[in-house]
Amino acid sequence: MIKNVFEVNSRGHPSPFNIDINRCFALIIAGPSGVGKSTFLRRLVGLISFYDETAEAYFMDFKADEDMFSMTGNHVARGFDCLELFETVYQRFYARLNKQENIAHNLYLIFDEWQAFLAYLEQTDKKKHKDVLSKILMMNSMGRSLGLRIILSSQRFLMSDLPGRYNFNCVISLSTSFLLATNNRQLLFPDMEKDEVVVKPRGYGYFQLEGESVKMFRTIQVRDEERLNQRIQELFSRYS
Repeated sequence: MIKNVFEVNSRGHPSPFNIDINRCFALIIAGPSGVGKSTFLRRLVGLISFYDETAEAYFMDFKADEDMFSMTGNHVARGFDCLELFETVYQRFYARLNKQENIAHNLYLIFDEWQAFLAYLEQTDKKKHKDVLSKILMMNSMGRSLGLRIILSSQRFLMSDLPGRYNFNCVISLSTSFLLATNNRQLLFPDMEKDEVVVKPRGYGYFQLEGESVKMFRTIQVRDEERLNQRIQELFSRYS
């Protein structure tokens, strides 16, 4: 259980919200530039480090934002190196699928700027682009029982580049006004109507867990950046 992910309104009072990562194993985090998406992702990674004590995680940062994600190690890749690390995670998944690796702990694939990565592949290597889409679909469809946990973050998503969209069972939008656009709303929350969107300032968003209704949330501020950085580095150093 990953606790205190954000706050929701409970009878008029803010209440911490927890996510069962073993049930909600595939997450989408969406939001345009400037809404605090990377800050939210950093805090979420820190929570995973704290609450999932045996987790092994791989982080792919396609836009190479080292100011926001400063951790180092062989479980972290930036820019064009993301493809190689993605393949590493897939091979780990495949080994678990074929019972060549024991499922001793959760294995996280965390990818920041997923859509930008796919756009790059589509322009440079269409065959590899198709291959990556096929592999993320397989991991999404079959990874839950194998301990695979997937977190994809991007400024926007396209249905064509998000195979198995309905297998993602935790969808988070770090912006409310973002959902006024029909294509964003229909992809992330297909049952939500435009007149249901309440526009709030930065720090508010909407989320939906599988089988539940769309709810609004408020982000929780990071109180100790130094300790957060330590937790993040510890997570990506565990199995190096």
